[in-house]
Amino acid sequence: MNRFFPLVLMVIVACGGGGGDNPIEPVPKRSDISTLQPGEVRVLAPSDIPNGIDLPSVSDPRDFIIIVGNTSSFGDLVASYVVRGDLSTGGSLRAEQRVALSPQMIGGVGALDRLEGPQRLLEKRVRGFERKALAFRGRSSSLGVSGFTLRRSKQVSAVTVPGDSINVKVPNANGPNNNLCMDFFATRAVVASVSQKAILVVDTLDGPPLGLFTQADFDAIAAEFDNFTYSTGEAYFGTPTDVDANGRIIILFTGQVNKLTPAGSPASSGFVGGFFFAGDFFPPTGPAGQACAQSNQAEIFYLLAPDPLGLKYGNVRTTASVRQGTRGTIAHEFEHMINAGRRYTGGVATDFETSWLDEGLAHMGEDAVGRWVKGFGDLQSLAFSDIFPNEAGRDDFNAFFFQNLARFRRWMQAPDSTSGISSAADSSLASRGAAWALLRYSADNFSNADPRAFTRRLAAGPDTGLTNFNKVTGAPLDTVLAGWLV
Repeated sequence: MNRFFPLVLMVIVACGGGGGDNPIEPVPKRSDISTLQPGEVRVLAPSDIPNGIDLPSVSDPRDFIIIVGNTSSFGDLVASYVVRGDLSTGGSLRAEQRVALSPQMIGGVGALDRLEGPQRLLEKRVRGFERKALAFRGRSSSLGVSGFTLRRSKQVSAVTVPGDSINVKVPNANGPNNNLCMDFFATRAVVASVSQKAILVVDTLDGPPLGLFTQADFDAIAAEFDNFTYSTGEAYFGTPTDVDANGRIIILFTGQVNKLTPAGSPASSGFVGGFFFAGDFFPPTGPAGQACAQSNQAEIFYLLAPDPLGLKYGNVRTTASVRQGTRGTIAHEFEHMINAGRRYTGGVATDFETSWLDEGLAHMGEDAVGRWVKGFGDLQSLAFSDIFPNEAGRDDFNAFFFQNLARFRRWMQAPDSTSGISSAADSSLASRGAAWALLRYSADNFSNADPRAFTRRLAAGPDTGLTNFNKVTGAPLDTVLAGWLV
């Protein structure tokens, strides 16, 4: 008897014999597997196998692959299944538990656990607070973008010239009460660069000297955001909101983010690169759950600041490492910004997206930006040599591709311990990896060859979780999962 987590779907695949190039397609449920032929797939529900599975005796060598998965609207369930066959001395049947892993990823997951730990815990606190303390409650469409611009901060929306300064409230993402709306740092920031889609600002009270970034640094950050991150985010998730009516996203480099990583932390333990907070969409005053005193009423990212000698915040952060270490962070957080913003201003949604789907989409955002940067097609199949062709490609690989592959590998190592649609996605690397892979597969196979339209529909809502996913794929969940698992 094997214990797995959770059990709602079982896929039986017979392997051996001829083969062929045709894709494996699940067939209608049939509990009798005695006639299962090589290459054939059977999808079984628990009700189909109340007494377990009896593998048939066959004269020719054959492998039976059993894959279990969850197709229930309830995640995080634990169940058991039974498989019987002749394992006696002299019997021809032997049981194995296998996971296929890419050799290039060996050793990567353990390192990723440590490297992503601080950022993952931060996201759990931020996303958890949003879902607990803030609510949309089906706002009237009359309170859409035009309604919010009437009460925006005029001094923020008017910023278009380098050298201008603005007041900014940075949420304390590590506060003792975990109340990001009431616990924040009021600071002053100077505008360093303005591009078509971004306003780069530097915290002057608790941030780096402006000169630590060269104009070339600012130009590179702004150009990547304009040409790749913004364009990709808009294509895959929809046009971002513009509650401050400045047509741009504010990117703030602040030491408050540096402080989220304990001073003296070894490089191998990771760091917090930055975050987005949905409270910045809400008005500063109003009914409980529909206001946030911290709000800047603007689309804004809070990012790590350079500290080349580690004298100010206790950890060395070179300008180059800040630049590289926040590329994937911006791509990831941009999906959260678009998703939450569109739900806030849409006038229909009542809830934030479920964690597993929101995180899966955000991880798809990393992959999508990476594909755009490298010039790959939306549906192009990629080999490891494509995403890491040589040493010169290491930065792009680490920023946009490595994390998703390593997270997915973590799930493949123990697929019985979590699920891609699990509530554990707010903290589990394995669950996030599975969610990303499931969405990638679904976009490839259930989008009518238009993965961008597919992810835009998911991000738009107003439904959440499996209801949203099932509606957009247009297929039963067991059909989607069966094909993906096989």
